[in-house]
Amino acid sequence: MGVARFWGHGRGSSRLDDSIDHLVIGGGAAGVSAVETLRMEGARGRIVLLSAEPGLPYYRPALSKGYIAGESQALPRPILSAERYLELGVELLTGIAARALDTEQRLVHAPPHGPMRYRTLLLATGAAPTELAIPGADLARVHYLRTLADAERIRVSARLSKRAVVIGGSFLGLEIAAALRHWGLAVTLIERTVVMESLHNPELSEFFTRRLEARGLKVVLGDSPTAFLGDGAVEAVRTRQGRTEPCDMVVIGAGVSPATAFLQRSGIKLADGIVVDRFLQTNRPGIFAAGDVASFFDPVFNCQRRVEHWDHAVRQGRIAARNMLGQKLPYDEVSFFFSDVFDLSFNVVGMIGDELDRVDRGSLASGDFASFYLHDAVPRALFSLGRPSDETRVTETLIRHRVRLNPDRTNLRDPKQSLLHIPTQTVLILQGGGAYGAFECGAVRALQESGIRPDIVAGVSIGAFNGAVVAGNPDRAGEALNDFWSDLAVRAVEPPDKALRQWLASIQVAWTGVPALFQPRWLLPALMKEPVPGLWTGFYDLQPALELLGRYVDFRRLGQSPVRLIVSAVDVQTAQLVVFDSYVDTLRAEHIVASGSLPPSFSWTTLEGRHYWDGGIISNSPLEWVLERCGSAGKRVFVVDLFSGKRSGLPTNLSEVMSRRDEIIYSERIRNDMRVRDQIREFRRLVDDLLIDLPAEAANRIRHRPRFIQLMGEEAPMTVTRIVRKSRRNESPSSDFDFSSQSLRALIAEGYRVTREVLAARSSADRP
Repeated sequence: MGVARFWGHGRGSSRLDDSIDHLVIGGGAAGVSAVETLRMEGARGRIVLLSAEPGLPYYRPALSKGYIAGESQALPRPILSAERYLELGVELLTGIAARALDTEQRLVHAPPHGPMRYRTLLLATGAAPTELAIPGADLARVHYLRTLADAERIRVSARLSKRAVVIGGSFLGLEIAAALRHWGLAVTLIERTVVMESLHNPELSEFFTRRLEARGLKVVLGDSPTAFLGDGAVEAVRTRQGRTEPCDMVVIGAGVSPATAFLQRSGIKLADGIVVDRFLQTNRPGIFAAGDVASFFDPVFNCQRRVEHWDHAVRQGRIAARNMLGQKLPYDEVSFFFSDVFDLSFNVVGMIGDELDRVDRGSLASGDFASFYLHDAVPRALFSLGRPSDETRVTETLIRHRVRLNPDRTNLRDPKQSLLHIPTQTVLILQGGGAYGAFECGAVRALQESGIRPDIVAGVSIGAFNGAVVAGNPDRAGEALNDFWSDLAVRAVEPPDKALRQWLASIQVAWTGVPALFQPRWLLPALMKEPVPGLWTGFYDLQPALELLGRYVDFRRLGQSPVRLIVSAVDVQTAQLVVFDSYVDTLRAEHIVASGSLPPSFSWTTLEGRHYWDGGIISNSPLEWVLERCGSAGKRVFVVDLFSGKRSGLPTNLSEVMSRRDEIIYSERIRNDMRVRDQIREFRRLVDDLLIDLPAEAANRIRHRPRFIQLMGEEAPMTVTRIVRKSRRNESPSSDFDFSSQSLRALIAEGYRVTREVLAARSSADRP
């Protein structure tokens, strides 16, 4: 990995030939999480983190949540230790700020360090306090809080002061006011509207105002400063309403602005920050942005926005790093915010707007309260005070997946009602298996008739074809699939003996193909570029499949379908499984065909210079890729299993051996490492035990930390229902090549019957 170097101001090489593979500008949460993720995801070469502040990057939320209150003399803890940077092979340059960016030459200018040439760049410069342009703003003891140096100056002023004025009633303003009151100062809070205006909740604003006043603060609402008065140092604040508030110090929490001044001539698109897409990429190739500075497209709320939360920055840094490595993952997380004001610890999840409905549970007076913000019965945000972490964790999932709740909202109003059993998304998993895919056609029709429609369909090989038809026809998936398989059916000789019929049909398909799906190369002279079969890379041509898919799927509109389509293929040259996602990629018929290009029957399919084979070579059941991209919380999963994993008895001949081999290779498997699950439970118990030994107030604060909620909060359970096609003992290994009309009709009927039986048994088991 190389050797990490810790460079201070003005030190380090200025050679242009020593280029940087991955340069990250910004020593905050986004930047540090990015460099760690880059190396953990296998990034090679040089990784450099450029930080404008001196010293190791540190945990910034601690500044307002205890450090300026003087609760601890220790400095805020580093995000990563010096040893960790060494382990990662990350070069950390501190005390150096970027001054200009040349996107054409891929150079960052950060004097006195020499120009730095990069291959990929992440901009994570954060935000800076919005300064008030009023008389006296440059007086001594007028402070803003953003950095450790700012916090140190505030602490010094607090020791020398008796009276303080805090400007701004936001989260930060309240935290600062509470911290200064901790010093014993007389504190006046001035807010131009109401306290916590961003919550759009008059009851909450009134609640926090009363709590501040009960702690001895003076709260002035509907007013704002017009001047700071004093001779050298601030002595009073004059307001728009004509008040004069005496003070020895002022702290301003009037918001922040993204730190983009050095980018003004770079060609990077700016608009309330650095404009990035859902992959956190800017309008310049190889350049990404994350954290407070990034104005990103939020697919959860379908808008461009910027978020100034620590946890959000951590998660964006990780996603940006993975996309710098070409993984192309959308950022679709729900933002968390937490705050501590005196003895109150609370969370805000999602995006609150004044047009939303509100449902409250619990009571503010008891300190056990939650406020759900909804639009058309879909949760959009949550304010939580003293509520269980499980509830917050589940609500995050409901927001992310836009789950419509019961109109009577009884579960939301009653604080004793758990939200863990609200299903969030229905997932349909479709395997590969050639002609056996007709079984999936029957299964989809039975699910549809039972009112079960997927939000996500994931398929491999023929399952990808079926999945594309389902996603392309969300309102009539069963009917469209039935027509699709009717087009695939081949007219074949039909002797009364079933085994003989299947054998003859397989021979016919092997020789003449399935006209609507694939054709033999030897019957297509135009494709005979290599006349010698030994030089072929596949026996059949899949061009008809492209035309067939085009008739059933409007790929131009697939990305807007309410059904998300996920298919997989294998990169022939790297042997890596690649996932194609309709909510991420612009899918074409070629992506579906790539998932079904099983060698040696078919040659690889080429997409954008890469060559792909059938995804079933690595995994014939794409559930794990769905869970990686969409999470497991609250998922209702239906797996259509074309290859039974279990069979009594052993094969008795070579034909059965080959059939059983295919069953084992392609059977559905779900990772379920019980030892890992047990270990997680034990760690959770350990954390609970540790919290018991902490003072109640400290333990309560920890329980409201986003990381605690995400790691310790129980998720809504995932349920998996398997719909299994039972293999016949004498089944030929070529049965999956039998596309005869009679066999396909039988498979469709079997899929329908088995699915109805599974659903009936499931419904019976659910009844008390």
